[in-house]
Amino acid sequence: MSDMKTKWKLSDFWEQTLSCTLGTVIGIILTFGTSAWIEYREKQETERTAAMMVIHNLDSCCEDLEESVKELQTIDSISMRVLTAKDRLETVSEDTLQLFVSSFLTHTFNTNDQTAETIFSSNIETWKSIKSSEFVELAGNCFSAKRLMVKFQDRLETEKNNMSDLYLETVVCADKPAESTLEKAAMVLSSATFRSFINKQHGFYLAGMQMGLKVLREKTDDCTRLMGVTEAELQQFGYN
Repeated sequence: MSDMKTKWKLSDFWEQTLSCTLGTVIGIILTFGTSAWIEYREKQETERTAAMMVIHNLDSCCEDLEESVKELQTIDSISMRVLTAKDRLETVSEDTLQLFVSSFLTHTFNTNDQTAETIFSSNIETWKSIKSSEFVELAGNCFSAKRLMVKFQDRLETEKNNMSDLYLETVVCADKPAESTLEKAAMVLSSATFRSFINKQHGFYLAGMQMGLKVLREKTDDCTRLMGVTEAELQQFGYN
């Protein structure tokens, strides 16, 4: 009888011990498993956010460039039309001539959001958060193309501002300033400097911006497809 009681007590002891041990082990597994899962999800979210920041910045840059190209196309179309008719300006409409001379009246400057690029170039950990080496390389190429486009735009804006200053000096503030729009256009076209700029704007700047935009848009779209980002996600990211 005593042996049976002893066995029962030992059995009860081991059952309780195993139960406690098993509970402890399960608790440890759940704790570390949950922590690992949370860490995994956080890394995924960090990677997604970093990629979205890059893609949104590049997409916004492409949209700005598209607007700039449209504006330049309009100015170029008017300028080339007037330049072609420089010996018969009376055949050009008043509205067209007014748009032509007005294109030399404003100083412009180029703005460029470098927030995302600065974050990625100054913090290597941000790049490390993105597992896709293909995306990192592609995004780096996009930022390089973007920098080239910004420099190209800055060069154009500098020349346009120089033309604006020259217009004010030689047409508006001349000893005998032109009075009519036709006279102003004639004075502009009589200058080899203005004619050279109009041709350069058409054959060099417009063509260069169109080509650069095409390359940047294609690479940005490649980044978007690679990370599986939708248009709706980009728009939502921009609102946040």
